[in-house]
Amino acid sequence: MHWRFQRACSLHSLSRLLLAAVVLCCLNPAAAEPVVMNQHHMSLNLSQQMVLLEDPDSALDLEGAKAALAQGRFQPVADAPLQLGYSDSAYWLHFQVHNGLLEHTANNREDRFYLTVDYPLLDNVEFFHIRDSGTQTMVSGDIYLFDQRYFSLNTYVFPLALQPGETGDIYIRVFSSSSLLIPITLQTEQAFIDARFTLDTLDGIYVGITIGLGIYNLFLWLGIRNRVYGLYVLMVFSIMLFNTSINGLTFRFWPESLFFQQITVYFFSFTSGILVILFGMEYLKTRDSLPVFHRLFQFLIAICLVFLVLLFFMPITLSAKLTAGITVLSAVLLIVAAVIRLMQGYRPAVYYSLGQGAVIVSVLFTALTSQKIIPLYHIAPVVMKWCSAFELILFSIGLADLVNNERRLREQAQQESARAQSALLDAQIKLNQDLDVLVTQRTRELEQANQLLRDINTHDELTGLRNRRYLNEALANEYRRAFREKTSLAVLMIDIDYFKQLNDTYGHHFGDHCLVQAGQLLTACIRRPPDIAVRYGGEEFVIVLPNTDLQGALVVAEKIRQSFDHTEIRYGEHSTAITISVGVASEIPSARDEHESLLRKADDLLYRAKSRGRNRVEAGTRESGVAQQAL
Repeated sequence: MHWRFQRACSLHSLSRLLLAAVVLCCLNPAAAEPVVMNQHHMSLNLSQQMVLLEDPDSALDLEGAKAALAQGRFQPVADAPLQLGYSDSAYWLHFQVHNGLLEHTANNREDRFYLTVDYPLLDNVEFFHIRDSGTQTMVSGDIYLFDQRYFSLNTYVFPLALQPGETGDIYIRVFSSSSLLIPITLQTEQAFIDARFTLDTLDGIYVGITIGLGIYNLFLWLGIRNRVYGLYVLMVFSIMLFNTSINGLTFRFWPESLFFQQITVYFFSFTSGILVILFGMEYLKTRDSLPVFHRLFQFLIAICLVFLVLLFFMPITLSAKLTAGITVLSAVLLIVAAVIRLMQGYRPAVYYSLGQGAVIVSVLFTALTSQKIIPLYHIAPVVMKWCSAFELILFSIGLADLVNNERRLREQAQQESARAQSALLDAQIKLNQDLDVLVTQRTRELEQANQLLRDINTHDELTGLRNRRYLNEALANEYRRAFREKTSLAVLMIDIDYFKQLNDTYGHHFGDHCLVQAGQLLTACIRRPPDIAVRYGGEEFVIVLPNTDLQGALVVAEKIRQSFDHTEIRYGEHSTAITISVGVASEIPSARDEHESLLRKADDLLYRAKSRGRNRVEAGTRESGVAQQAL
């Protein structure tokens, strides 16, 4: 009887202990099954497999986190991937990983796994791997130098090793002033290598597209000097730096600057915003067609410039909100302006509307996912990157259409002019002889109008000199004449020294006044009827001197140089002296159509003059290549 009573008590106690164990397992999230890495699970995105603890005071160390886990204070993770928004708290994550691989790296050796935290903007990520042999600790984040990372990668990667069949205990501590997005991936060594290859390939494709577009349009800008191409090139490279900063690719370029590493994304966000607005204003021609929007865009640019300076002093959280607000507002205003221009019949606005529409899609996607209205916030940087690539490609196509549109407008104007001339001619034929005087008078007026049109097309509007279009025809004609008559032909290539510095110091109005004065000085220095003065582009001028040998051209060049050297330019409250560098080339043509080589020789001599100190004349002949100089 006594024996039966003891047995009953023992069974009762055992059942109570089992019940208590079940309750504790239900209450403690850490009792969940470990993450098993095997042939079927070589790459896992971790979320619900982990438990989470908020540390509002950032006071817990590893031992404190382990105690909190034992007390059941960790909570299951519901988001996939984990997204905590902006917070001043530190957060602890915990999970267990079991090595269930059947095929191992080598006999009697540990298998290597890699844990990746794929959000480069996190300030601090601490990794703890607890094993029987000890605790492995690593730390990374954008508050640490790039060279301090375990791997020189744009994301935070932590290696861990497990014996076959071993289970490891993993703790991760995270805090950041930026948004706390914590996408965690656990991979075998081979899966990690394959994933890195894929990511690096995609990043290379994106960078290749943007650099290719930038370089192509850079050459176009160098060739035609159209401002819209220059703005496009700057915009391309700024947007590329913004997107690569989000992905952490640019951190290796300033590994010693922790502060700039933390504000890089917002810095390039503001510069990209400024350049996108400037490009939009130039592309859509808002100054004349949409003056109200033009003033709004100027105001937005001013705001961006102010924020760009304040960025070095204000908190990261505020920077992120300002960046988002300015980006959304600018994108909406630009696409509204593009739609209005499209309704006005401006065909190139089609490409701009589609490209800017892609940007709005990416911005709205990022905004909605960041507020958890829709999921997939972890792919927002990828969406922004490829939407921007799509935008840049469409903008590049649009630039080509812009050139074609301007050509179509010129052809249309020419056709209308031809039709008008034809109608005028028909009217003249129908007039009777009594109106002969009137017909003659109108014909003369038409000829004058045509001559005026030719003069307008071949004169530079600012300086009154002939323009490059006229030079292309006139130089070829003079060169052929010199070839037929076996006489010398000289070309002077002139460049105003330090003109950009002058522009930056006194402003573009003063610079324009200097160009006007330069045109007057050049006109005053050449008096022969066949001599030609041309504004070649920017601050460069060309003088064509028919029937002039090298010595005669040197005299003219030195006269022009001294004229500039002794002239003081005054405009408003500012005054300055300007100097020029001159390249002089002269030859008796040996072929009929070699005028371009003569012009190139003068250009080479000009650059020689600039490289030898400026305010000088360098001269030579194309045949000999021997240069002379006059100071």
